Amino acid sequence: MRIYLLFFLLCFSFSCQINKEDVPTQNLIYYASNYVTDWDVEYGLEDRQRMDIYLRGQKYVDNQNNNVRMEGVQPPTIIFGHGSAWYFSDKRKHEHNISPFLQMGYNVVNLNYSIKKGIPKATHDVRKALLYLLDNNEKYNLDLDNVFLAGESAGAHMASFLGAAQNSSDSSISFSDSINVRGVINIMGGGADCTSIYYVLENHPHEWWRNVGQALVGEFSNVDSILEAYCPVNYFDQYDPPMFIAVGEKDEFGSPEKLNLLTSELKKHNIDFTLASYPNSGHGFLTEDYNDMFKRIFLFIEQHKKRSS
Repeated sequence: MRIYLLFFLLCFSFSCQINKEDVPTQNLIYYASNYVTDWDVEYGLEDRQRMDIYLRGQKYVDNQNNNVRMEGVQPPTIIFGHGSAWYFSDKRKHEHNISPFLQMGYNVVNLNYSIKKGIPKATHDVRKALLYLLDNNEKYNLDLDNVFLAGESAGAHMASFLGAAQNSSDSSISFSDSINVRGVINIMGGGADCTSIYYVLENHPHEWWRNVGQALVGEFSNVDSILEAYCPVNYFDQYDPPMFIAVGEKDEFGSPEKLNLLTSELKKHNIDFTLASYPNSGHGFLTEDYNDMFKRIFLFIEQHKKRSS
């Protein structure tokens, strides 16, 4: 069963900023399907190294009443990392952020990763999960030549980093070219001026947020060097995948300066990007902005996904 999605491509230049009045007038056609879900797949030995894998099925069952996986050409694969400042929460608490992808019929991997152990450890967990999927794909039959790295907040930061680092000469952060990242979906995730978040949190009036800031790194004497080593803009080059960026203009953890630095670096390296900026939302979106954002994300995916031959 194929997904048919009627859409206009909003942008053909290497970058564009979009406004609400630009939303296409056609209705997106959603996919009605069962999903075969493999819960809490262990991609490592640690408790947090778990992921849920949602695999699209057909609208029928076999004679044992089991859901049947779709055969043949697979839809794009969405790898999603939740937010919550590398400090708390769980993939299951963010299922509302993957349900729109499921409605569109994509295969989805919903990740947990280490929390309270710093940005480097969490980022390497996500990389480890990607390599696990590559090594075990005979079981899942995911299209790893059609991957979109997605996330919100902390998850978006790591998706942006790994999208840029995939082709790095540093073998500790790059990963196999058998995984082809077609795009990065950065929801409230920043990506530039990466040390500033530590100092915002360090000076936060609430102790809980100060604790969050301290958990971002393990060596306080090397805060700047550690955070810069995991800052997406430092790995940008012309071969990086396109990026979808969604921001709320009232986000207390963002700023126009950081956003401008991110988009300037994308332009400098000729990386295609789409920016959706919402004046009335903050670090979290109003319902109408959330719905609008996902319509634009779907268009981004359909624009950049690999076409089946």
